[in-house]
Amino acid sequence: MRRLAVLSALLLLVCAAQARADDAPDMRGVWRTVAHEGITTGSRHFPQPDMEPRFVKSEFTMEITRQEGRRFLGVKKSAKHEERIMGLVAYDNVTVHILEEEGSFHGRLLPDGSMELVYSHDSGGRQAIGIALYVRQKP
Repeated sequence: MRRLAVLSALLLLVCAAQARADDAPDMRGVWRTVAHEGITTGSRHFPQPDMEPRFVKSEFTMEITRQEGRRFLGVKKSAKHEERIMGLVAYDNVTVHILEEEGSFHGRLLPDGSMELVYSHDSGGRQAIGIALYVRQKP
């Protein structure tokens, strides 16, 4: 009887942990870069006449407007371009994947509430890779 009670308690703990893991973090809101650096041969955010690689820095804003479970939608903006994004939070509730019109982001939510994202694209003969730290703005 005691073993059954211990087994039942363990099962409850596992189920409770799984229920918490199923609750994806709320991604909605406005996220702004506090750091960004990259290399590009050109993009909509960094247009250039040639295909020479250039080191770039910029400010970006991501506004996540809709979320259902782990999936979310929004827009990404720079001074030169705005585009739709779609993304998801992985089952570990830390890893984030985002697609935009030219490329994709892969990163993670950090313990301090910020989000580190690595961006890359290779389209139309243009390449880019960059890293950014986003912080959610207070409403």
